[in-house]
Amino acid sequence: MSNRETIEDLRSWLTWLEEEEHLAHVTERVHWDQELSGIVRRTYDIYGDASPAMLFENIEDYEAPKPNKLFIGQFRSYSRICMMLGLDPVESTRRDIGLVIKERLNTLVPPVTATEAPVHDVVDTGDAINVLKFPVPYFHDRDGGRYVGTMHAVITKDPDSGWVNLGMYRVMVHGPDELGIYFRPGRQHIGLHSLKYLERNEPMPVAIAIGIDPRMTFVAAGNIPATTSEYDIAGSLAGHPMEVVQGKTVDLPVPAKAEIVIEGFVHPDDWKVEGPFGEYPGYYGEVPDPSPVMRVTAVTHREDPIFQASLEGHPVNETHIIGSLMKAGTLWNAFEYNGVPGVKDIACLPESAGGHLVVSITPTVPAHADWIATVAWSHSAVIWSYKHIFVVDDDIDPWDFGQVSWAMAWRVKASEDIKIWKNQRGSPIDPRQEPEAKGYWDRVLIDATRP
Repeated sequence: MSNRETIEDLRSWLTWLEEEEHLAHVTERVHWDQELSGIVRRTYDIYGDASPAMLFENIEDYEAPKPNKLFIGQFRSYSRICMMLGLDPVESTRRDIGLVIKERLNTLVPPVTATEAPVHDVVDTGDAINVLKFPVPYFHDRDGGRYVGTMHAVITKDPDSGWVNLGMYRVMVHGPDELGIYFRPGRQHIGLHSLKYLERNEPMPVAIAIGIDPRMTFVAAGNIPATTSEYDIAGSLAGHPMEVVQGKTVDLPVPAKAEIVIEGFVHPDDWKVEGPFGEYPGYYGEVPDPSPVMRVTAVTHREDPIFQASLEGHPVNETHIIGSLMKAGTLWNAFEYNGVPGVKDIACLPESAGGHLVVSITPTVPAHADWIATVAWSHSAVIWSYKHIFVVDDDIDPWDFGQVSWAMAWRVKASEDIKIWKNQRGSPIDPRQEPEAKGYWDRVLIDATRP
């Protein structure tokens, strides 16, 4: 049995992290209002990739027997990602991780359905609903509110095909039974589902799963192709099917062993101002703007549930690392599918928060770098990432920006090797863009290969 098969849920994952000395228990009293996030930020800044995962067990206003635990930091270490995937955390490189993800993205392992599940140990409906029964942090001093969804999976379903999507879209608390989900109809996979419900003038059922098998959160933050369910990819990463159960008030499959599931509906024309939020570029995102509202119909959870969160903001944090590896895996497949030769390694640098993509190649055809850029900029992640693409020779480690910088300095002739595409579709939370230009940015290709 490989290591990755020993993970059944968040609790078994925590047990394994404890055994491998990757888990730090924070037992000192900590306030959920910015103190907790400050501790996490300081840990990441000091320890970097050696940062432990942290289990906070003494949070202000959240004493036992109420839900009183918060887990954070599982993906701030490449070693823990290797553990999750069954790779040697000492010998494996980031290239190895990307190639394993590439291969497992090509195999689908659909989930199996249970009739009973630990996530239904406690079921709150009606007046009993209160999403703040869990220790939801207030992360940054200018955030629009407390964010219950930062390391989770938002689950929706295509009403025509039945395609189930798991995505990681930020979720702000408006009230005990009212949440704001940051998405727009037509944008991202949840937006594709939303369009269909809007056309029908029907509410869209939604479930938010928190504290789940790490493979599920890993792929929920990735760029899985449309019509493919993240449940199937998580099963492939795990080497066995994920286990799901029918929601209590929504017609959606939810993770059977999740710590927490919040169920509800997004109704047409029900929008409310959401944000701002300290986002992945290291700045606050868009100017606060209305986002769809989720009306909560049920909150289910295990006994003594463990809440889970992620600190967003200045790199490097968990989602920067997830993004760097998932994007590498999907791009390996994209280059292969499009017949691009000579690709040696792919790095979507986490230090750039996804803005820099570096591809090392053995140049074999004219305009090889242009071909790389054409394929990468047609990828689904292009709206949020790959603002700048650097193509380097195979003697350069694309993960080492020192080497990349050297190649840029001495293998680039600016008049020939730097190309700019203006006003391309881009991230709506790029801080460089003026408010009226949000959603567009300039793209740059730098060919830093030898002539």
